[in-house]
Amino acid sequence: MKTTHLIVLTFLFNCSAFAQIGAFDKAVDIGDPKIKGSSTYDSKNQTYTLKGGGENIWFNHDEFHFLYKNIKGDFILTANFELIGNEDGNGHRKTGWMIRETTEHDAVSINSCLHGDGLAVLQWRVMPGAYMRDPEEEIFFPKQYFGETIIQLERINNIVTMRIAHPGEPLEEMGSMSLPELNDEVLVGLYSLAHDPEDIQEARVWNVNMTTPIPPDWHPNPLVETLSHEGLTVPSKIEVIDINSRKRNVLRTSEDVMESPYFSADGETIVFGKDEKIVGINVSDGTPMDIDKPTKPKSGRSKFNYYSEGKFSTNQIWRKKSDGSEARQLTFDLEHARSPHVSPDGKWIAYIAYPHDSNPQIASSFQQVTLKLLPVDGGAPRTLCYFNGGKGSFDNYAWSPDSKSLVFVSFGK
Repeated sequence: MKTTHLIVLTFLFNCSAFAQIGAFDKAVDIGDPKIKGSSTYDSKNQTYTLKGGGENIWFNHDEFHFLYKNIKGDFILTANFELIGNEDGNGHRKTGWMIRETTEHDAVSINSCLHGDGLAVLQWRVMPGAYMRDPEEEIFFPKQYFGETIIQLERINNIVTMRIAHPGEPLEEMGSMSLPELNDEVLVGLYSLAHDPEDIQEARVWNVNMTTPIPPDWHPNPLVETLSHEGLTVPSKIEVIDINSRKRNVLRTSEDVMESPYFSADGETIVFGKDEKIVGINVSDGTPMDIDKPTKPKSGRSKFNYYSEGKFSTNQIWRKKSDGSEARQLTFDLEHARSPHVSPDGKWIAYIAYPHDSNPQIASSFQQVTLKLLPVDGGAPRTLCYFNGGKGSFDNYAWSPDSKSLVFVSFGK
């Protein structure tokens, strides 16, 4: 079991570095740019900073800084990106996720592009040495994205899909591209470039999540035998998210399933289940703690009971008085809303949202879910984060006593 220590350590690597950098294996400059780049990782804030020179990722010659690891098969990549620093730089300076077959300057690749001028694009090169063409090798999105932006890149078989969102919004699908010749094992990572050989630009990346998709444990056709996940061993993470900044902090990782976490009443311990035992870790650094079933924080006082209802339709968040009167529906989403928890200060309802095509009758495991926040009197929900989860991720009362944070379990490597 690996613990993430909240000690301020920053690792600096240049283009010749080959030591692990956070979750990634190597940092290199692709295409021999005139100004060399660098990658840093702040383990306390779990944030990456990339500085990249380079002229562009285009035609048959790429120049940029790349922080990557090798991954086989299918995967889902999600992170928050922001171009920072010199606003006078080229409007087409960029950052994002990249999938690449090799570190050659003209390799087969597909990458999400967040530009300094707000342009969002998915672009690709189908053969080594081939020229990227405009607009034949690009998918554009009509919205512009300035500042903090969430980008997701998913590979299922050889189809790569890009999704994007402003903070607090649900992910929107930009488009997909089929690359049937793409290698099973590829280089996956973050990049930064200046779009100017005489300049260097900086990107900050956080909430980095790289997971392997797990097939849903049900099928909508009752005549089709459903895949059973009973006893499945899946890597898992205990994560805490700040509801204001939406910054996620991984406190504990395990190669086995951890589930149903909650804060102790004093807010100093997180308690969860593992191997049919109750386990505790310190909130500040994730170190193990001896526990004796500590009490949970008290739910916010309210004259209403909040619950999920839908049964055979779409599950939504409802509220009613304790005598059953004044029932009122609070959400009207396409997704299934489950497990509502009222914050101790009585202002918010946090809940987990399952995909619209998931089983409406049960909380399935290992889905692509979102954590959302809703005012107690109703209104537009705010998306806090996206992760691979479901049953066991958000079952217990998940609020910290100060109503500032939530705890949950995400599944996958």
